[in-house]
Amino acid sequence: MPSMPTFISSVPPQQRDALYYFQKGEQELESGDDLEAIKNWEKVRESFTSSELNALAQLKIADTQYANERYIEAIAGYEDYLKEYPDSIRKNEVLFKLGMSHFHQILPEDRDQSATHNALAAFEQLQNNNPTPAQREQLKQLIKQCRDRLAANAAYIGKFYLKTKHYKAAINRLEEVRSKYPDYSDMAHVLLDLAQAYNLRGDRKKAAELFDVVISYHNPDFTEEANKLRNKAE
Repeated sequence: MPSMPTFISSVPPQQRDALYYFQKGEQELESGDDLEAIKNWEKVRESFTSSELNALAQLKIADTQYANERYIEAIAGYEDYLKEYPDSIRKNEVLFKLGMSHFHQILPEDRDQSATHNALAAFEQLQNNNPTPAQREQLKQLIKQCRDRLAANAAYIGKFYLKTKHYKAAINRLEEVRSKYPDYSDMAHVLLDLAQAYNLRGDRKKAAELFDVVISYHNPDFTEEANKLRNKAE
C-alpha cells in the first residue's frame, strides 16, 4: 500500500514579539496566574520594540502587584512609570494608586510615619494636577486622614515628653501640631497636654490661656479636667 503524502503546513508559527508577550500576559492574568502574567510583561519591556507596549506592560505589572496587595513592588513600578512617562495621560491614575499603595502601609501613631508622608505627598501632587471632581472629593478625605495621623504621631511624642518631664521638648512638639495641623480632629487633647506642659514649666499665664481654650470646646471629655488644672495653675 502506497504511503500517504506528507503535507507541510504553510502557516508560519506565531512570532513571539512584544505584542505576543503582552497578549500572553493578559491571558495568564485572565486565567488567574498573575506571576506568569508579570513574567510575560517583563519580556515586553526587555524587547524594547514598542515604547507604547513597554509603557502599558510596565503599568500592567504595577497594577497587578497593587491588586495582589504587594504594595512595595507596586510602589516601585508606579514610581518608575512616572519617571519614564512624566507626561502620561494616565498620570493621575498612577499618582492615585501610588498614594494608595503607601496609604495601605500606614502604621499606628506610635510607629514610623514614612508611609503616611509618602501617601500625603502623592495625594497632594495629584490634588495639584487637575483631578476629576470625584477624585477631588476622595482626595480631600484621604489627605485629612494622612494629616490626622501625622498630627497624632506628633501629639503622641509630645505626650511622651510630657510624661517623662521633658517639658520644653513637649511644648515644641505640641506647638508643632498646633501650627502644622490646625484642623486636627483631637486638638482639644493636644491643647490640654500643651497647657499642662506650660504649667509644669512655670508659665502659668500661658497655661491658663490654653486651659480656657480647651474649656471653650465644651467637650465633656476634657472640660472638667481642664477646669481643675486651671484652678491649680492660678
